[in-house]
Amino acid sequence: MVRKIISVVLGLASAVLIFLIAEKLNASMHPFPKTLDFSNSKAVKEFFDSQPFLFWLIVLLAWAIGSFICGLVIKIVGKSNNKVLAYVAGGILTLSGIANIFSLPHPTWFIVVGLLIFVPFVLAGHRVFKLKMTENDQQ
Repeated sequence: MVRKIISVVLGLASAVLIFLIAEKLNASMHPFPKTLDFSNSKAVKEFFDSQPFLFWLIVLLAWAIGSFICGLVIKIVGKSNNKVLAYVAGGILTLSGIANIFSLPHPTWFIVVGLLIFVPFVLAGHRVFKLKMTENDQQ
């Protein structure tokens, strides 16, 4: 049981690491203006509305890759073919995506696509690695 909990924590941490790397990449390619006041919601909306498609694509790719890695880590560390842990992690990532969407302005197309990414990609990452199970691993 502890191994399974650790696998989810490590999987989520791996996903967050990928997300942070993508944020750094986006910040270097599309820096925030030094004068941007994040307490001014109109200015923040204008900034995000002005971002090119590539800005949003990088975020979506990071969400997909991070979710995939999360599922892979859960399978390898948890040593279990049970998909429940992948669904739990996918649900947690989806909730974090919802929180992100409520905290910053996003285009409608991004919201729709973004929220559909997490669970399928965690499951894909979980599915891609084939475990050779022994009797001890099944417990």
